[in-house]
Amino acid sequence: MATIISVLSTAQIAGLSTTSIAGLSTEDWAAFSTNQIVALTTAQAGAITTLGISTLSTNQMGAFQTQDLRAISTNGIRALNSDQLGALSSSQIEALSTGQVVALTTDQLPTLSTGDLNALSSSHFAALSTAQVSVLTTAQVSSLETADLAALSTAAIRTLNSDQLSSLSATQVAALSTAQVSSLTTGQIAGLTSE
Repeated sequence: MATIISVLSTAQIAGLSTTSIAGLSTEDWAAFSTNQIVALTTAQAGAITTLGISTLSTNQMGAFQTQDLRAISTNGIRALNSDQLGALSSSQIEALSTGQVVALTTDQLPTLSTGDLNALSSSHFAALSTAQVSVLTTAQVSSLETADLAALSTAAIRTLNSDQLSSLSATQVAALSTAQVSSLTTGQIAGLTSE
């Protein structure tokens, strides 16, 4: 089948049924050109198996149209390795659904560049779990836009460790809501005031 895939036109690729897409092997996916990836429909992108997603090259991942990337299952998102995530553009990261962002594992999230992390919306940040926020690197935390920092839940704020808190700028600290500040532990406050 891989040999057949490599000679199909983009129109023929777009004409494949979702059942056919779901049945493709890892060898088949390796045969897809970036133009063929671009030709996939949203329904087809949603039909790609987790195994299929995990075997895509960085060039293939970077070729996904934003609406098609949004269609990938949360399990598919969890299957992405750091190289695949790194291949996504800021516009692709921005297009991820809240459910997909929440699906990012604690191993995946720290690998996002600060630029990619800041492509996420305040709604994305509001949905992050405490476990996800706790693994953000100091570089990531210090790069957060004030609106995104203010969107974090009070529970997420409480998970920030001393290194993460000390990486915040005065502008970022000033952007914290009253509820967020009230949620800080005495240890966290001591860490902030000692900076």
